[in-house]
Amino acid sequence: MTESTGVRVTALLLGQDSFRDERGRAHVIGIFDTVGAQQFPMAFQFSIYCRLHGEGSHELILRVLDPNGMEIVRSEPITANLLPIQGHQFFMSLGIQAENDGLFLVQAILDGQVVQEAPLLVESGENEWHHDPDPLHLGGPPPPN
Repeated sequence: MTESTGVRVTALLLGQDSFRDERGRAHVIGIFDTVGAQQFPMAFQFSIYCRLHGEGSHELILRVLDPNGMEIVRSEPITANLLPIQGHQFFMSLGIQAENDGLFLVQAILDGQVVQEAPLLVESGENEWHHDPDPLHLGGPPPPN
């Protein structure tokens, strides 16, 4: 929370998709923090959902840092005119390319300060979303394809 304004990030989620429906409800589908790659480089798409609470006018920027700390995606500054009686939601869909495995960081920057981070681990794996053919771990052979 930024001390001078009382504004805070109450959610920073990564998912396959995020959107606001016709009733104004937020949906974040397929929340994840790890992506598997069969080979590198690999490109993938995802969505960022960010929710703010507080009051007053603030500038929000969402960005992604690669494992070396280099900025690879940065949103345009978003002016958030916050009211204390409700949260405010922001959505960003993007694609990135990973040259190799490592820990990426998704950051929410509020009024010039990094106030929240979400880790995104890209690692060598069976497939992009690490599908587990036996999610209940009941044993036995995996189902036929």
